[in-house]
Amino acid sequence: MNFILHGSKHTVLASVFDSFQGREKEFNWLITDMEIVAHQEEKLIRDYPKMSYPIVWIAGEDLSNLVKKYNPQFIWGVLSAFDKSINIDINNLLVEPYANGNEGLWVPNPNIQHPQAKIEIVCWDSSLMLLLSNDINIDDKFRNYFKEARNLNAYNSEF
Repeated sequence: MNFILHGSKHTVLASVFDSFQGREKEFNWLITDMEIVAHQEEKLIRDYPKMSYPIVWIAGEDLSNLVKKYNPQFIWGVLSAFDKSINIDINNLLVEPYANGNEGLWVPNPNIQHPQAKIEIVCWDSSLMLLLSNDINIDDKFRNYFKEARNLNAYNSEF
């Protein structure tokens, strides 16, 4: 299912991961089209040097720890979750998910951009967050945690 949450607090992702109840650790994550800010950005980069690059492949445990410890705000970014059995070569991406300027996110039934991803979190200009998911358990957890979340497909159909 696909959801939309308005408000910059949702691009900080700590509460989004709280809604997943630890499930984010079950995946490896591809982060693309990334622009972040953090109060301790220098320490974040020192502890997680790969976060200084435009494309990142990171274990779910590491991403979860990073989000909890540094609480970065993703101004722009797409975080795509993959089964741990899948390995992505970030130097040879056939599909590079993106947020900024992506009109495909605003159609009646948007799809996860990378064909192998199970979940996609899109942070849009620090003003809203989209969740595209093929995981019913994550969908239910997210919907129960965020009562204000709207169905993205219905939202997009209004325009």
